[in-house]
Amino acid sequence: MKVNWKNWMFILVLSLLVTGCMTQVKQEHAKNKAKTQSKPAAQSAIQKLGDNKMDVVLFLKQAEHQLENVYYAAADNAKGKSVVEDGLVFRELPKRFDSKDKITGYFSRFWSRPLAEAMYDNMTTKLVKEKVYVAIPRVDYPTLISVRNTTVQKNNGELNVTVEDVTDPSFASDRTLRYRLVRDQKTKRFEIKSRMGAYGNEQFQ
Repeated sequence: MKVNWKNWMFILVLSLLVTGCMTQVKQEHAKNKAKTQSKPAAQSAIQKLGDNKMDVVLFLKQAEHQLENVYYAAADNAKGKSVVEDGLVFRELPKRFDSKDKITGYFSRFWSRPLAEAMYDNMTTKLVKEKVYVAIPRVDYPTLISVRNTTVQKNNGELNVTVEDVTDPSFASDRTLRYRLVRDQKTKRFEIKSRMGAYGNEQFQ
């Protein structure tokens, strides 16, 4: 059987061309994907605080529930272990909250780093095999933050927020909270720089 070398050469060249084109397409696709992933995310309501009072209200509501969310994670951790010490029951936190860095990082989405660390320090925690366990407190601080009782003032890019009647009169006599929100230099997102007011203040000292 005679081999037609011209035909074989043609097929070989054609195969190489097709392979080269496919490789180039894959490389271009990978480059475009990388460019898309590297683009900064669109501004969120957190970055646009001040344009709409409701944005501020939603932000503060979330911020005030950060501690509760960590406690709830411990209570909801079905596979978590418990340790009893000095009459306190310490519950194992799930993986996303099993270290100080993870918890303070979670708080730092809303609170400045010093406040986030103060919040952690005021939790009753215990390290067991390098994992954080937490004792759920018996006292809570329910807050009522709405557009009706919140005042927002802009000042040189900062936001000064006052919330009146933040809780029921039966919980506290001083029911006014004042927040100072500033932009973080790195993330450009707003964070709570200070929280002034007697109600629930022991959680942040």
